[in-house]
Amino acid sequence: MSIDNVRGLPVLAIRIFLFVMVCASSLVLITNLYALRKAKRLESSGMRVEGECVGHYWPSGGYVGVVCAYSTRDRSDLSVRSSRYSVAPVEIGDVVEVVYDPQSPERSMLSFEVDKRVGFDTGLSVVVGTLAAAAMAGIVLTL
Repeated sequence: MSIDNVRGLPVLAIRIFLFVMVCASSLVLITNLYALRKAKRLESSGMRVEGECVGHYWPSGGYVGVVCAYSTRDRSDLSVRSSRYSVAPVEIGDVVEVVYDPQSPERSMLSFEVDKRVGFDTGLSVVVGTLAAAAMAGIVLTL
């Protein structure tokens, strides 16, 4: 089999596919690492306060999220939205723990989401990073 033809596909087509894979996986990896950094920062240096679920919201796709209100020493009008779920994680009136950034109290997450986010984002970063590295290796091998 010639170097210009691998299983009937031109090498150029393979390189284009691998380049798209590198770009797509790198974009997902960068976005995911940003979310992981935010969650890790809140987990390590965030302040924890009690909040209350004050409502639900319905993003597209049949999912539901919650809106929780919380107060800091300086402000009492803050709220945080959860991620979307197939079933509401808490009901209106339930007490929830909120983690917020003391330097910018508007930056906050529900405590149970911070814990899940760190584990999920770490795992996803490893998988997507491996995919990006494999695609880059493929590009190098087709040169």
